[in-house]
Amino acid sequence: MEDEGLDGPSVFGVSLIPETRGIGSHSQQDTVIGSVLIDLTVIKHVEDLRPILESQLDILPTAYRFLTKQRWPLNLKQEQSVSIKCLINSEGVITIRHHYGSKRRIGVLAEDGKSLGFIFFSDMNMKVSHLRKSINFQLTEVRELWDNSWLFLDNNSWPVSTRQEEDVTVLQVLCSHSVRVRFGAWGNTGRQIDSGIELKKDTPVPPPTKIQRMETTSSLSSNDEVVCYTQPHSMSPLHSITEADSPLMGGSQPAKQVLISYVRAEASQYALDLKSELERLRLSVYLDVHEIFGGSDWQDSLNYAVSNCAVFVPLVTPRYGETQWTNRDIKLADVLSKYIVPVSFLKFWPPRCLAIQFATTQFINWKLASSTSFASHGSNESNGIDAVDGCYMWDRPDVVAVSKEIVKRCKRESMKNKKNSTVSSSQVSLISRGFSTRYTVLSGDEVDCGGDGRPSLVVICVHPAQEAFAKDLREIFEGEKLRVWTTLELNQMNGHDDGNSSDDTEILGSEQEIIGTSSQYKRELIFQGKVDEAGVIIFVLSKAFAESGTCKQQVFYCEQRKQVVPLNYEAFEMPGWMSLLIGTNTFEDVQRTDYKSTLLNRVQRAVNSDTMEDTTDYAKEVQINAAVQFICQKLPSTGCIYIAGGTKFFYSKSAAICTCIGQSLADLDNLSVVTGGFYGVGHTISQSFYESRQKRGKDSNVWHILPVKDEQDRSAQARQNADKTFQHVPFGQTIYCGESVRERETIVSRVFDICILVEGGPGAAHEAEEFTWSDHTVIPIKCTGGAAGGKFKVPEKIFEVPPEVDATDWQCLSSKESSPEEIGQAVKNIVLSLMKGAAHQMTCQRSFYKRPSMARSRSLSCS
Repeated sequence: MEDEGLDGPSVFGVSLIPETRGIGSHSQQDTVIGSVLIDLTVIKHVEDLRPILESQLDILPTAYRFLTKQRWPLNLKQEQSVSIKCLINSEGVITIRHHYGSKRRIGVLAEDGKSLGFIFFSDMNMKVSHLRKSINFQLTEVRELWDNSWLFLDNNSWPVSTRQEEDVTVLQVLCSHSVRVRFGAWGNTGRQIDSGIELKKDTPVPPPTKIQRMETTSSLSSNDEVVCYTQPHSMSPLHSITEADSPLMGGSQPAKQVLISYVRAEASQYALDLKSELERLRLSVYLDVHEIFGGSDWQDSLNYAVSNCAVFVPLVTPRYGETQWTNRDIKLADVLSKYIVPVSFLKFWPPRCLAIQFATTQFINWKLASSTSFASHGSNESNGIDAVDGCYMWDRPDVVAVSKEIVKRCKRESMKNKKNSTVSSSQVSLISRGFSTRYTVLSGDEVDCGGDGRPSLVVICVHPAQEAFAKDLREIFEGEKLRVWTTLELNQMNGHDDGNSSDDTEILGSEQEIIGTSSQYKRELIFQGKVDEAGVIIFVLSKAFAESGTCKQQVFYCEQRKQVVPLNYEAFEMPGWMSLLIGTNTFEDVQRTDYKSTLLNRVQRAVNSDTMEDTTDYAKEVQINAAVQFICQKLPSTGCIYIAGGTKFFYSKSAAICTCIGQSLADLDNLSVVTGGFYGVGHTISQSFYESRQKRGKDSNVWHILPVKDEQDRSAQARQNADKTFQHVPFGQTIYCGESVRERETIVSRVFDICILVEGGPGAAHEAEEFTWSDHTVIPIKCTGGAAGGKFKVPEKIFEVPPEVDATDWQCLSSKESSPEEIGQAVKNIVLSLMKGAAHQMTCQRSFYKRPSMARSRSLSCS
């Protein structure tokens, strides 16, 4: 159709074409969507065409791009200046193509042209080694790819060796919209890395790259965003380790032999150093930043890695076990009877929250080569343990010594008792509930079960101050033919226990075979056994319970392992660690007149195998995970900083400080600011950021996340309507997510890596607690006071200088003498350090919907 005949209203066809269509080519695979009526005298530019298509067509892709008549794709900015006439071909057809956001769909073809499938990939400048991992994760059903014995062919049809993959980018192997692979390039050398675990004959062995679906709280469709890592450090992993090279022999499970678990904010570089050295010693090592690539999700990949590793190596720094994922993974490893070899970076052993967990575990001192001093057992200090003295360097002789000790213990354990390390399908039962999974490890005759085949022991964790109340509970349950054991019985072993940590002190060497014989050690062993035997755990919550070190250890040990019933004995301010572990929605309360009947009914349901378990908490977690996915799909792929703090200013400089922070952050091109949509700190920083970006002609990149509604009156804090819903913030973009402000706080803490905290009350302190629990970083502007200054029981750990952050910049945030401009510049420097430094070994913000958090009520049951 000639241009001269296109004046006035005309009808044009609209076709959806596949990626494989070449320039100027035609195909019967084109999908005719329909026709539209366009007046070219009125509608001039392509951007004006989108509303017409949306109003006139019944079927239209959610996201698409226009193509010129030569089949050249246009981006959104080009649509503003390109004439519609450039789209209409000689047949009067406008062509469009599916658009997948920042990702791209890439076909995978065999050398002979056979189609193997397609993957989603985002960065065409990534190394080909990352593309291989994405193919392995996304095309798990393609048997030809299972043994990894294939090579990429570049644009010249030259094969790319595996060693060259680190030097070749995806663009160099991309032909049109596909990559080609050649099979049989390695001959018959595609042997699987031995996990050191002997599987029973009836144990199914998944393909090497298959991610075992252990959790179903979050599923990913083929259209989900694919996120790939850039190489986070200079030490590249060594080449694949074969059975003949490996110190651990005798298994066939296609998984890594050693899994390193660590707190990212404290031990990222430690983990990298240890992995590098263990690989030199011929062990295959799983480290999340190297293994979780595009197409996989964190939860599935970590489940698979923990379940199939031979050795679990936790790097026990001060916060280990006090973040959501380290707390969960150490318990899963223990429940699955993994060989656990902790490396201690502490001055005192065991760690404050995992004393019961590590009661029978022999650790390795991180200064094994350079120090003869060992950690002492049972510190009397108020904090239980000390930090690592701000030292983030691990001397190479110590790394080597620790690595050799790990290998020595692995060999010794493998020879001593391989049978005990066996994980088979008969031992691990994955009970799917459609949206969650409970791990149930069967322990045979060791478990004393009731007549219904399920443990009927009720364990009551209670502080000695509530001894009389515990006796009343015992009578209630024993009257219903239930066996009862209380933690008060531990006191009989060593006199009266005030509930605090034991005074027993014991020096433990890394070579010590038996971990002590103290009364505290014996009590911990008895407690472990009773919990393993129990059908349900009752926590009698009180002020004394919350302040007790021993009671805290018991909560950390039981949570996730067993079904827990929290019983509120009295009114008290619940500490953050308790609310995060136990939750706040499922409490029984002694103050209620009918508490005995409701408590008894709940306990009987827990021990009765014929009663379906209450799934309220599971459903809530599914809802939160769905919200996390929703947010991450809406937000840009650039780094996002979350802003938290007060809705009013009390410190005289706070408003100016917030303005300067917004202006300084606006200098960073690939950065977005996200707030909770409230007045005060969030509004001031985001508005300053927004206006600064507008003046410089940059995208505003400001987002506000508000709950749909909140039953509390928040009209003084935000733009809340009379029906308790919230209005849009007048600048930036507003997203509605969550059923309350408290739920919104939980959601955002799982999405964003970095939170800036200015002033703030109890709500801001809760947000800080949620961020630290998710192993994310809080930048407190301490000089402004409030939660940022340490009030409202905000976690002390937020004031520790993160690795790779300049101490001068961090100190600037605390000084009352610092000017607003200096604080703004310091915040900018800190953000850059966290986003670029080696210590920031986590994924970009968008990948966190592939790492949904574990439900706090979900259990790892030993039944």
